[in-house]
Amino acid sequence: MAFELTADESVESGVRRLVDEQLESALGELRGAGERGADAAVHAARKRFKRVRAVVRLVRGAIGEANYRTENAFFRDAGARLSEARDAAVLVETLTELQGSVDDGAYTAARKLLLARRRAVNKRVLEDGGGLESVAQSVIEARARVATWQLDGDGWDALQPGLRGIYQAGRWAFKRAELGGHPELFHEWRKRVKDLWHHTEVLEDVWPGMMKMLADEFHELADTLGKEHDLSVLKSVLEAEALARAEGPSAVIEAVDARRMALGREAKAAGERLFAEKPVAFVKRLRKYWEAWRREAPPAARAEPEGAEAGGALPVANSEPSVAPVGEGMPARSIGEAAA
Repeated sequence: MAFELTADESVESGVRRLVDEQLESALGELRGAGERGADAAVHAARKRFKRVRAVVRLVRGAIGEANYRTENAFFRDAGARLSEARDAAVLVETLTELQGSVDDGAYTAARKLLLARRRAVNKRVLEDGGGLESVAQSVIEARARVATWQLDGDGWDALQPGLRGIYQAGRWAFKRAELGGHPELFHEWRKRVKDLWHHTEVLEDVWPGMMKMLADEFHELADTLGKEHDLSVLKSVLEAEALARAEGPSAVIEAVDARRMALGREAKAAGERLFAEKPVAFVKRLRKYWEAWRREAPPAARAEPEGAEAGGALPVANSEPSVAPVGEGMPARSIGEAAA
């Protein structure tokens, strides 16, 4: 099924279904790596884990803080076991996209270095370390837990705090990236944008035309920020290799910096549009879409508890976000400090 809630299910059952479907697909990809290749399997499985983590963040308030922290850490660590192999493959792809703007000699030298690095990482992580099967076993364990998940509340009340918190975190991260421009700030913004992409996917059936358009916009911004991040990592790797070899910086770096600047401008322009609304207004708008969707649903589906009725009090203006506003793994610093 599509990665979205449907009108004939409660949020609780829908969330369990969405997560289980992603894990089932990840398991098949990890264990079918021989047919598709390790790089493709790793990439596909990591995308599944990111979708799962986005869903967990969406229902953070309803799943309970202890369960949220357990599951978020579990899927983060599962993806991290594969991240080094994926990152090594992405750097080769990123360099390839720069080929036309880089001196042939510098390009060939950098490519040779990155290909050797990818082979070494794959051997250590995926072959000698048994990375794929190890993660597959973790997925089996996770599916058993997911089948028992229970949410405290249902309907919009189960989704609203997480959605508002992530949108607010993304809006703050955008403002910090806009002022600071440091790769770490762009990367933090990217994570929240990817969450919002997946959240709007989950809600796509609420208003397919509108929500798909919004999901596509978040997806495009996430891709732009992802390319900027990949270039930043490529620059760091090339600089570290040059330092280790006591050589001058690679001529590729000039092309990397130029491309990053262009992507940064593109991302900021998109951010101005996607984060123009304040969090309360954004959530209120999506809530109205949800309520209209539920009114159109079959009677049996409308029986789920919905919290406040349409036109009633909207409990978002004074509520605190259930997601840390500066994102996970990011120290709470002032904008001035972040820009330094």
